Amino acid sequence: MGTRVPAGTPGAAMPRLGLEDVDIQRLGMAALRLVRVIEQGDIGALWDAASALVRASLSRDDFVASLTAQRRALGWGTERRWVAIRIDHARERGSLPAGTYAMLEFSSRLGEGRSLYRERVTLRYEDGGVWRLAGYRADPE
Repeated sequence: MGTRVPAGTPGAAMPRLGLEDVDIQRLGMAALRLVRVIEQGDIGALWDAASALVRASLSRDDFVASLTAQRRALGWGTERRWVAIRIDHARERGSLPAGTYAMLEFSSRLGEGRSLYRERVTLRYEDGGVWRLAGYRADPE
């Protein structure tokens, strides 16, 4: 589930990425695929391929239980529109390690009531040039 997106110079040790180095379209499609994996319930496989940050902070069982409960309460997405992307070079802050993060936002209609939500998928750029899931949340718009 890690997504290989061309970025920086091959072989360089964790290069500082600029927006010009990131294939935004592929990153957006990858985030959308991750949301679909969550909806389909294959959350254990998602944890297996998630960022080291996620795997260190939550057990597999807790990750699966949390996302399963959240998605069950929200229901399936019937419409998604990609609305924003933000690439951030974060410095270490508390439990958040330094690194390059991408946050992709979707305006989504979820559940039987077709309520509008803002889904956010956070990816972290890790060794080997792979973007891995670092977070997911859905909040009412």
